[in-house]
Amino acid sequence: MTDSDSYESEEFEPEDADSSERPIESVPEFARFPSGSGFLILGGPDTGSVVTEVPEVNQSTPMREAGTPRDRDDALSGEVPIFFAQRSAQRYKSIPHVLVQLHVNHSEVLSTGVISKLTGATRTSHRAFFDLTPLASVKIVDPMCFLLDGGVLRLPPDPIKDRAVKNAPYLAEDPASNNWVESVIAGQRGAGANLLLSPGRALDPDTPEESLDVACTQGDETASHLLTGERCALNLTIPARWLVSDALRDRLLTQIVEQDQFDVIYVRIQWASPGAASAQVVDAALIDGIKELANLCQDEERKLILPQTGMTGWLSLAFGATGFGTGTSSGEQGFAEFAFRRRAPGATEVERYFERQILHTVDRAVHESIATGPEYVACTCTYCAQLVPGRVWNHELAAYHQLHAIGELTARVQSDSARGGRHGAVRRIVRDARQYANGQPLVDTNFPRHLETWGQAL
Repeated sequence: MTDSDSYESEEFEPEDADSSERPIESVPEFARFPSGSGFLILGGPDTGSVVTEVPEVNQSTPMREAGTPRDRDDALSGEVPIFFAQRSAQRYKSIPHVLVQLHVNHSEVLSTGVISKLTGATRTSHRAFFDLTPLASVKIVDPMCFLLDGGVLRLPPDPIKDRAVKNAPYLAEDPASNNWVESVIAGQRGAGANLLLSPGRALDPDTPEESLDVACTQGDETASHLLTGERCALNLTIPARWLVSDALRDRLLTQIVEQDQFDVIYVRIQWASPGAASAQVVDAALIDGIKELANLCQDEERKLILPQTGMTGWLSLAFGATGFGTGTSSGEQGFAEFAFRRRAPGATEVERYFERQILHTVDRAVHESIATGPEYVACTCTYCAQLVPGRVWNHELAAYHQLHAIGELTARVQSDSARGGRHGAVRRIVRDARQYANGQPLVDTNFPRHLETWGQAL
């Protein structure tokens, strides 16, 4: 690797608890819970917190009402989709602000959750993050055990760093030891998770039966260690080949059906590197495999969570998935195979903006160009209000806009589900996006190539 080589490594790097990122600044405002149990702070340094009394402040607008947050089990019932925000190594401190905005505006049609990587921070840091996100119904601390499986997955060199071992000591222990699974559970429990995961070692497509047996045995052991009130999910990490191959997919789906003791299935899928950080899955065979997986889980009344899938996870809501996860970096928007990315020395981060009307991100110049069109619908979120044209581009604001916009798209799937369910809602959104995109001067990475594949799958 030369000085000009680089790659997207954030997924595997430890999170920096001392990051210099500052939360999005906003004016302190409050919303009232209808039960009279307290008030939700909508802005300011304590965004997302709940208080019993409102201090004397000059609120600029009449006080709104905030829906009562769902508890974990209500959220996992699948009545409404779950939008999971992944805690990134950077740009995560305003996630509470994003979740508050989504809750106040869409709590009737949306549940929210958060996912943090156990390897990325200390237990104290995880708990502090969860304290800032009380509206998140489901809190997951992913054990990241797939980092042990570089022979099955395409991971960067030396994916397990010293800090990862410090935060997750089981990564340096023998997985065959008697107490290994219990150590994996203890790490999640100590970090404050309210939905525990089985280890989730990668399933090897070359030894399918053995891999599935190990995953299910570890799942059973996880369930055997649950305390009163705890809940767990069967955690699976799979290369895309498991969903593309008919034979492997049939084995996987059959195994899921047989594991009827698990009503929540958590599946991380590694797919081919898209070549551009903003690209979505365009492989029709993989989309069809995800569709069959989601269909099966829906038919078998299993709640499928796709934690690291971005807009591809959003699409899966049409097929029966209960929830999906995304974040403010490409590492959370897709679990892509590791690949070196050559960058010129001193290259800066590309200025891109997520366009809801085409379900894709585009270069800043393209965004500012199409925004002048007569059919363009400008985003009115608080983050876009601060992305003033002509000024220095704020990557943090653009990242939070994207996170918020995908959350709103998730809420829209449920609110428009009266005609044809969530499938019908997603189909209409994708259809409109294709029609709008075809009328715009979009080329290269700015053109949403995934929409054609998605339209065919729908």
